[in-house]
Parts: sequence; C-alpha cells; structure tokens
Amino acid sequence: MTTEEILPTSLEDAQGRNPLEFPFGFYIEDDYEQSSGGSFFWYKAEKERQHAIQHDLIDELFEGNNDDIQALKAEMAAIIEEYKAGESDDLLNSLNKILGDIDVQLQFIGTFEELCKSKNEWPKYFREFYREEYLEDIEDIPSKKLQSSIKKAEQHDFADYVSDYLI
Repeated sequence: MTTEEILPTSLEDAQGRNPLEFPFGFYIEDDYEQSSGGSFFWYKAEKERQHAIQHDLIDELFEGNNDDIQALKAEMAAIIEEYKAGESDDLLNSLNKILGDIDVQLQFIGTFEELCKSKNEWPKYFREFYREEYLEDIEDIPSKKLQSSIKKAEQHDFADYVSDYLI
C-alpha cells in the first residue's frame, strides 16, 4: 500500500500543488517496507497546513473509535502548541511518535524556501536526490555540492519537481 492509496480525497487537493503558490508544506511517507510511498502536500497558509496535520491526517489514516480519534487530535494539537510557544524544538519527532501508530511519518514540515535552503538532513538529502535526477555527469560533483541550497534560478524547476514528486 502506498501513501497515495492510503490518503483519500480530503488531502488530494494539497497534493501536486506548486509550492511557489502554496509555500507551506509537509512531506509524509508510509512505513511499509514494501512500498515506502511518500508525497508532498502544500498550502497557502501555515494555519491550513497545521489543520491538515492536526486533523486531516488523523481523520483519514487512523482507524479507531471517535474517542480515540479525538484524543489523538488533542495530543497533536498540544504538541503543535508547545512547539509554537517555544517549549519544544523537535516538532517532527514529537508528531512522528503519534503517527508511528498509524504507520506513517513526517519527513519535512516547513516552507518551500526552507526546503530550498535548510541545513537539516532530509531537505539536503532531497535536494541531492533532485540534482542526481536532473544533472549530467554528477560522478565528479561532491555530495555536499549536490545538497547545497537551491538557487533562485533553479527554483521554478525544483518547484515543478516537488509538485510532481510522488513515490
């Protein structure tokens, strides 16, 4: 089962959006060894992205009774509020502890600009992966250079790649 198969319609609109127009996003993948499916979801505002993470993912991925679903949503909301208040600095790991129960994990939460420039491991890995797909003769290019920030001139091509990216 891939992420595409387990994320029904309410998140579909956010999949495949251009991150230049919808700059607040997240990347989620399933934990199934056979598929390792994943996709980006992009939103106009941070509040929309937060709602999708806090509500839509739980509604669409968690199979349980209403009380369990509401408890998970409350737990997600508390983690997000702690992060926004500066009481927590590792939003991804905190949310992934909850999402691990439903066999998915977030790899990225941020803006398109952060995806282009972040020094965190996953965005660097993703930029390297992008460049490996599109550059020729990369054998002589060190990983550090492949992982470097996406320059302004590359952003439109990178945005197209990101909006189409689906494993």
